[in-house]
Amino acid sequence: MLALFWACASSAQVQSQESAGSAKPLDADPGLEELLRQPLKQVPRDVEVSTAARFTQSAAQAPTTTYVVTAGDIARFGYRNMSDILRAMPGLYVTKDNGFSYVGARGLGRPGDLNTRLLFLIDGMRINENVYDAALISDEFFVDADLIERVEFAPGPGSALYGNNAFLGVVNVITKRADKMAGVETRASIDSLGVQHLRASWGHRSEAGWEGWLALSGTKQDRRPYPFEALETPDPLEGELRDHLWNRAKRLLVSFNAGGWAMRGGATSLTQGVPVQVSVQNPDLLDQGYLLSDNNFVSLSHERSLSPDWDLFASVSLKNSKYQERYPLIFPQTQQRAYYGTTARGRWSNWDLRLSTRRWTDHTVMAGLELQDDALMRISQGLEGEPPFQEFYGINRRVGVFIQDEWQLSVSQRLILGLRRDTSHVAEPKLNPRLAWVWNGVPDATLRLMYGGAFRAANLNEFSLNSALGVPTPNPEQIKTYEASWEQALTPQLQYRASLYASRLSNLMELNQVDLPVYENRGRLRNIGSELDLERRWDQGANLRLGLSLQRTRDQNGAGLSNSPSALFKLFYSQPLAGDALQLSWQAYAMSRRSTALQELPGYLLNNLNLLWRPRLDVDVSLGVYNLGATRYLDRPASAAPAIKQEGRTVQLSVSWRLGS
Repeated sequence: MLALFWACASSAQVQSQESAGSAKPLDADPGLEELLRQPLKQVPRDVEVSTAARFTQSAAQAPTTTYVVTAGDIARFGYRNMSDILRAMPGLYVTKDNGFSYVGARGLGRPGDLNTRLLFLIDGMRINENVYDAALISDEFFVDADLIERVEFAPGPGSALYGNNAFLGVVNVITKRADKMAGVETRASIDSLGVQHLRASWGHRSEAGWEGWLALSGTKQDRRPYPFEALETPDPLEGELRDHLWNRAKRLLVSFNAGGWAMRGGATSLTQGVPVQVSVQNPDLLDQGYLLSDNNFVSLSHERSLSPDWDLFASVSLKNSKYQERYPLIFPQTQQRAYYGTTARGRWSNWDLRLSTRRWTDHTVMAGLELQDDALMRISQGLEGEPPFQEFYGINRRVGVFIQDEWQLSVSQRLILGLRRDTSHVAEPKLNPRLAWVWNGVPDATLRLMYGGAFRAANLNEFSLNSALGVPTPNPEQIKTYEASWEQALTPQLQYRASLYASRLSNLMELNQVDLPVYENRGRLRNIGSELDLERRWDQGANLRLGLSLQRTRDQNGAGLSNSPSALFKLFYSQPLAGDALQLSWQAYAMSRRSTALQELPGYLLNNLNLLWRPRLDVDVSLGVYNLGATRYLDRPASAAPAIKQEGRTVQLSVSWRLGS
C-alpha cells in the first residue's frame, strides 16, 4: 500500500509536468463550477462552521475544535452513507450489527447504546428520536450522502448549548443549497453485495429570491451476507438464511428557502427481512421476520435582523417515528400463524427561540429557549392484533434556557462563557456550564482551553426495561471535561492539530451484561485521551491527512470499558491523476483490540480505494473498493447477541448525471 502511495505521488509529479505543457489554450478560462471543483493547493484556514457556537464563524475563532467533512471529501473518498462519514471523523468509531450502525466517541461505545450520547442535527435541527433517544444513522438516515454540503463534528460536552444527548459531541449535517442542486440530477449505484441505490432530484433557484429542491431515493438488497457465520465454520444453512435477509429503504427530502424563511421536510421507510426459526422441534424450519422503521419530520424556521445590533432566530419542527419488530409464530395446536414483537411509537415537537446581540462593545451575547414536547412515547409488546402483553408510556416535556457571551478581551484573546438550565419530567433540573478561552497570539495558530459539562437522562427504553423487572430507573449520567487544543499552520500547505482532554463521568448508564438485562448506573470513571491530526497539501492538488486518537478509560477499580479501543488511526490521501477529471483516493482505518463481556475482539486495519472520474462537468463516475485487503473482523455492538462478521471486500460503481444545472 505504501508503494501505491508513492507511485501515486510520483504520478502526480509527472502529471503536473505534463499539464504545464498541455495543449489547452492559455486563454481558455475555466468556468465557475470548474473552478469550484479544482483541488485546493493550500490547507483552508478560513473554513466557516456553525455547530460550536450556534452561529456561523471562522473555525479558527470557534470555541471548540470542529472537524469538517465536505461534499468534496464525500465524492473523492466515495463515502456511501452517514456511517462512512462518521468513521472519517477523529475519535469516532462505528460498529454494525445485523442492520443498524452504532457510533462510539472517545472510547465510549457501550454495548446496548443506540447512539444516545451524540446529538445529531440536520441544518441545526435536532433529529434524535424521543423513545430511544437514538440517532438513526444507517439506511433510515434522512439525507443521502451526496446531498450533504458538509458535516461538522464538535467533540466534547455540548449540553451548555444543546441540552440532553450532547454528551460526547454534536454532529451537524448541512445539506446542499439549490446552487448545487439546480436542474435534474440522477444517481445510480450497485455494489458486489447486491446493494442497488437510485436517487433523483430536482432543484431550482428563482430570480424572485426563492430556491428549493426535492430528492427521492431508494435502496434494495435482495440477499444480505449472513452476519452470524463463525469465521472458521460456515453454517450449513447459510444459503436459506440469506434468502430471508434482505433490505428495502426509501427516502424523501425537501428543502425550500425564501428570504429569511427555511422549510425542510423528510421521510424515510426502512424494511429489513430477517430469518426466524418457528419450530423448536425443527430448527431448520425458517420463516420471514421483519424489522420496520418509519420516520418523518417537517420544520419551519425564520431568521432576521431586528436592528443593526440584534438578530432573531425561531424554529418549530414536528416529528414522528415508528419502529416495529414482526416475528412469525405458529401455534402447535392449531398451526395458525401470528406475528409477535415490539412496537415503539414517538411523536414530538421541538421549539427553538434565540436572540443574539452585539449591543455591547466586544460582546456577542446569545440567549435561547428550547422546548421539546413529547406528545407520544409508547413501547408495546405482544401478538399483532391482540391487546399487548406489556405497554409502557412516557410523558415528558423538556425545557432548556441558556445564555452565552463571547467576550473579545483583546485582538488575540476571546473568552466564551455559557450556562444552560434544563428541566424535564424524568429528572431533576440540570445546570451545565461552559468556559473557553481562545488565543490567536501567534499568526496562523489557535490555542483553546475549554471546560464543559453535559448530562443525559434515562429514555423510555431504559425506563421500560427496568420497570418490567421491577428495577428503579437509572439516574441521569453526567460528564465534565477539561480540554486543551492547539492548531497551527506551519506553512500554507502544512497544518497540524493536537488536543488533550480529561473527563470525569458519573452514573454512566449501561446494560447489565451478566445478570438481568437492565440498565444500571456505573461508578465514577476517568477518561483521558488525545487527538492528533496532520494535513499536508501539494501544488498539484494532492492531499494527505493523518489522524491518531488515543484514550484510556478506567473506573475506580482500574477496570476498563467494553468496546473501548485505546487507539484509532486514520489516513486519507487523494491524488489528482488528470486534474479534476480523474482522482484517486486512499483511506486507511485501523482500530486497536477491544474487550467485550464475552470475548476479546482483535484489532484490524481496513483500506479503501476510490477512483473518481469526471469526464464532463455534468457527469461523475465513481469506482470504490472497500476493505481492499478483505480483512476478516468482528463487531459486537449488542452484548447478548453473537459477534457480527463485518463486510469483506466490496466493490461499488456509481454514476451521477446532471441536466439543466
